[in-house]
Amino acid sequence: MKAAREFIADMAEQISMPDVYREIQQLIKQQKLNITDYLDVLEKDSVLSTRLIRIANSRYFGFPGRVEDLYQALSMIGIMQLHDLMLTSLSLRTLASVPQQIFNLEAFWKYSVQCGIAARTIAQYSQIFPINPYFTLGLLHEIGHAAMFFKQPELSLQAVDKSKQQDCCVTGIEQEYLGFDYTQAGTALMQLWHLPELYQQITMFHLHPEQADKAHRQATQIIHLAHMICQDPVPDKHQSLFKKLTENDKQLKKLPSDIEEIIIKEITANTDTVLHILWPNCMQLSSIRDASLKDVPLQGS
Repeated sequence: MKAAREFIADMAEQISMPDVYREIQQLIKQQKLNITDYLDVLEKDSVLSTRLIRIANSRYFGFPGRVEDLYQALSMIGIMQLHDLMLTSLSLRTLASVPQQIFNLEAFWKYSVQCGIAARTIAQYSQIFPINPYFTLGLLHEIGHAAMFFKQPELSLQAVDKSKQQDCCVTGIEQEYLGFDYTQAGTALMQLWHLPELYQQITMFHLHPEQADKAHRQATQIIHLAHMICQDPVPDKHQSLFKKLTENDKQLKKLPSDIEEIIIKEITANTDTVLHILWPNCMQLSSIRDASLKDVPLQGS
């Protein structure tokens, strides 16, 4: 982890979250419950405010009614969900300057949205509430790749290409080329952003959920399942994996037998809509690929 922390620290100024995020974090830690406290901070960032209103009006994120201003949006979203939804929007914006001549950032975020949808769907059908935080956890679990391509695009691309040629996990090759892998880079980035331990655990252990702390293992298993399905979206292909991870978990046992098909349908129906909510300009960029579920820029498993 030391090499990953040094790698992230070297570009901390470029990839740090904006002041508005840190101020909201402080309000949450202080357990400020007055919406006007948050409103005063969020109004400093007009782009973020617009995105939050758009999220509050989104059918996908499950908020009822229609809002016209930020106060109404915060009233509907609630303080508990504000952090995750704000983090979702800001993470896309913070890493928007990754060099796209090498790394297809649009395809990466499209795939990340698919992982978020998959994770949220698993939580929903497991009756684990609230479900929207699982979208954010799924969205960000591979964010280490974006950070690596931000600073070392050539070496990162070489590692990905070699993993595809050898049909093996990219993490070992990243260790060989860079001295750390994307799970470690992502965890170091989470630490830079002062994200809760849950985010760090999932980012570090989503390939091996059994290694996560017991308190965070169920959430890590959900992201692992979402990750595996999005890597290889074939209905019924992951039945043995689902059986293995759910046999000792009462909540995950509630998943229906056709959950993989349900997830793929949810992804197909909602990916473009959700991506447009979080990052409106991306759908207008001429460089974007119409990535299918299999057309992902990276292989993490």
